[in-house]
Amino acid sequence: MTPPPVDLTELDAVASVAQPPAPATAPPEIAAKPGPVKARPHFVFANHYGVTMGLEEIPSGDIALFFGRALPALAPSRTHRRWALGYQFTVSIGAADRYFLSGHTHRHHLMAVSYGALRPRLYAALGGGMAIFAGWLLPSKPSGWRPSVAEVEGRLGYIFGRRHTRRLVGVVGGTARVGWNAASLERAPVPQLGAFIGFVVR
Repeated sequence: MTPPPVDLTELDAVASVAQPPAPATAPPEIAAKPGPVKARPHFVFANHYGVTMGLEEIPSGDIALFFGRALPALAPSRTHRRWALGYQFTVSIGAADRYFLSGHTHRHHLMAVSYGALRPRLYAALGGGMAIFAGWLLPSKPSGWRPSVAEVEGRLGYIFGRRHTRRLVGVVGGTARVGWNAASLERAPVPQLGAFIGFVVR
């Protein structure tokens, strides 16, 4: 007796069902992108070099050092928008400080510094304190350093560089300062305007 013919279509269907599915192709590895500045509190340092103009025609050169501590971010999605509180020491040499004749002043300020509070590349600082100047060239005044000027200082700058979220960034901007010389009984505060360039480690 001749066996019945085998249907090859049915064999192919059975083989396709019995064959295990092919493993899914793994997606290509994506290079990890550097994240923003961490939100944890940490030490912040800033160094600025600037020129300031006052009432006199001769400006003053400023060197400012800021030492502070970063505050936690307000929201997890804003880890690169940070504030820091700290102390700023400034040395000024020149004639912008019209309240003295020696040409040398050092300043001590409590400052609040922001890097990216409103815009990712916006740098801002605001604070106040006292200015101390040398009095050995002032007539009828004792020589030495004397606290004399109460003042407020503010800075607005632009954070430059390819990656504004790095810990070390450059900054350039302008400075505004208003001081009142209590020792000389000034009738009104006197402003100063200037420009600065420097860097921030945050």
